[in-house]
Amino acid sequence: MAADSAACCPWDALPAHVQERILSRLPLTALIPVAAVSRALRRLLRSPAFHALLSQHRLDAFFLLSPRLAFHPLSRRLLQVPTSPPLDPSCPPLISSASPSFLVTADSLLRLPVLPDRSYLIAVVVPPSPSSSSSRDYTLVAVTTNGAAVRSYSLDSADPSPRWVPGAELPLPFAILGNAAVASDRSRLFVLGRGPDALLVLDLETGKWAAPPVVIPHGLTTAHLFVLDDRLFLVGGVERLGVLERVVVWQLDNDEAVGWVEVATMPSEVFTELVADRHGSFWHFQAADRMGTLCLYNAVDGRLVMFDAVDCVWTMMPRVSGLGAGESQMWFGHVLEPGVELLLGERSPCS
Repeated sequence: MAADSAACCPWDALPAHVQERILSRLPLTALIPVAAVSRALRRLLRSPAFHALLSQHRLDAFFLLSPRLAFHPLSRRLLQVPTSPPLDPSCPPLISSASPSFLVTADSLLRLPVLPDRSYLIAVVVPPSPSSSSSRDYTLVAVTTNGAAVRSYSLDSADPSPRWVPGAELPLPFAILGNAAVASDRSRLFVLGRGPDALLVLDLETGKWAAPPVVIPHGLTTAHLFVLDDRLFLVGGVERLGVLERVVVWQLDNDEAVGWVEVATMPSEVFTELVADRHGSFWHFQAADRMGTLCLYNAVDGRLVMFDAVDCVWTMMPRVSGLGAGESQMWFGHVLEPGVELLLGERSPCS
């Protein structure tokens, strides 16, 4: 009878630890309907032993479009943001971390020392942690760009008396710094310097800057850095005579003399959708990434494009409607990841 039972239902014949290993490889949001299959599966998915096996999945992300709605790559739909309490519409994030997700708002900064004079935040770095989204330690990085030099400041939330610690100065003139991508080992920040354009690297241990001799692609606009498997990528529009002509993804070669190597170009039909047929007058989109999933968003026309950097595939999503451009511009660029609270029938707490 046992053999017949196993033949009819081979899953039940697997040892519990094998079931746990198999299910732990799935995105957490894909496990929610699994919990409704049987009491045995529900107990397994809610056990601390199973939770200890979970790690962040690259498709388990919510790309915020507003405090209420987010794009979910796994289902390729707009879903309600799974947080409790809900995100405060009056307090959009200033910056957010790479995986695991952590949002920094103006309200959260009120509990910390005041930012150094004329500085602005460029990154929040969170060490790897279990899938639970409980409170975490983090490091904030701020910079000043006075037109003659760049200086960084860091603040460690784990310090009993947090304070802004100044780093070394980089004696190069930049109008502003763009987005920052954190290295996989959390040791460095890769930052885009704008006006003039350059790649900068900040050592988070020493606070020292470096400017590798890497030439930024010509005509670059709306640029965004991201890291995947210890490799640095750059996505951006390429313009000529002030007109955006195409969107390209580059990878930084290990040989700095080679520099940026083009690895993908947005197909023309996808590009036409992204710019909403406004060739010659469209110039700006926003970008957000999480573990190799990249989203480009035209908030004015509600156009959303997803790029899977693992499989090098571009996908045009259905048009986003019912959201104001101003609101979504403030919220897009930040990504939340669900915690094990979803398996317990709860919503993930806000960071």
